[in-house]
Amino acid sequence: MENQRTICECSCGSQQFQVRLKSDEQVGLLTCSEGHHSLLLDSRDYWADILQSGRPKQLRCKCGSKLFAIMLIYEFRDTGDVRTVEVFSTCHACAHGQSRALFEIKYSPTEELVKSPLDPIEKPWMQPKRREITAYWKPNDAESFARYLVVSLGANVIQHVPKFEMAACKIEDIDFYPELKSTLYFTNIKGLDIPKGLYPERSAPYIRLYGPLHIMLKLDREPGYLYYVDYSLEVVRGADIVKQSAEFLAFAQSAVVWLSQKFPPTGRKYSADNPEEYKRLFGDRVSNRK
Repeated sequence: MENQRTICECSCGSQQFQVRLKSDEQVGLLTCSEGHHSLLLDSRDYWADILQSGRPKQLRCKCGSKLFAIMLIYEFRDTGDVRTVEVFSTCHACAHGQSRALFEIKYSPTEELVKSPLDPIEKPWMQPKRREITAYWKPNDAESFARYLVVSLGANVIQHVPKFEMAACKIEDIDFYPELKSTLYFTNIKGLDIPKGLYPERSAPYIRLYGPLHIMLKLDREPGYLYYVDYSLEVVRGADIVKQSAEFLAFAQSAVVWLSQKFPPTGRKYSADNPEEYKRLFGDRVSNRK
């Protein structure tokens, strides 16, 4: 099939846009001259995750203008599906044209990308609420937390080893020593499919346990281990942000309560540190703070 060119047009009829693009992630947001927002192509699938690192940078022409006409150039496979979409901008003020991004499409069907290249979104800056707890732990602390979720709360556990697919496992199959080797996902919701992607806890009812990050503060001390526990209170569903189920939120709250009881506060916000390990690593600072 021959290439196809399409000029982006907002539902209000405007063809002039402020443009925010993150080309390496193939994500974009267009805001028309009337103030209406639209996600570009399939950006909605990744938009919430992109916002975790801040808003994509707004395009500006060398002449200083921030308004552009946007043309999409579609390249098709022999099957008729879209192979790539080139994003080409033309400055509203000086008419300078420039290729801005290339979206590579690796799925099927793709008719909607051609039929509706702009995906209206009313509140693009809203983000689902998420929680992250950091913890200076010894390896047995990570094991204790995982066993609490599985044994006491009845959670299923999924293991994700880098370069390998995720798979359900038993707590006995997990190697916590000398340190955790794989990212773990816990859920109390039965019947879920094995998740895909790098961050299933951002879109599904999972608590993620991962790390550790090695912390070396002084050469005369053994390194410390910083673990992370995170989950989402809300997830993106289509154009909406919705709460996780009450069943999962109760499960997550039980985990948080256990952490707060097992590991009393050390002064760090959103933390669940082993007090002895924290004192070993930051003893001088702890003393100076008192």
